Amino acid sequence: MTPVAYSVVIPTVGRPSLGRLLDALRAASGPPPQIVLVIDDRPAVSVPLDLPAWSRLEVVPGPGRGPAGARNVGWRAAATAWVAFLDDDVLPPA
Repeated sequence: MTPVAYSVVIPTVGRPSLGRLLDALRAASGPPPQIVLVIDDRPAVSVPLDLPAWSRLEVVPGPGRGPAGARNVGWRAAATAWVAFLDDDVLPPA
């Protein structure tokens, strides 16, 4: 069976927990996402987010209006039929 292609959208305001979430996604045992879209929704972006180097990771500027608006930016940027949304303060199980 062919795995389903999917994207992961993560709206963020730069919480320290974002790095742990990305590490957990990279270490997950299932099929990896085609792309992880981190929507940088900080109201005033002066420095880049501190993110691990990962070829599947892309940072997209958000509207700075909260998680719902950032999620909308993310799913519109996704090129897959399936999109999973995760907040930057969660840790998914392996």
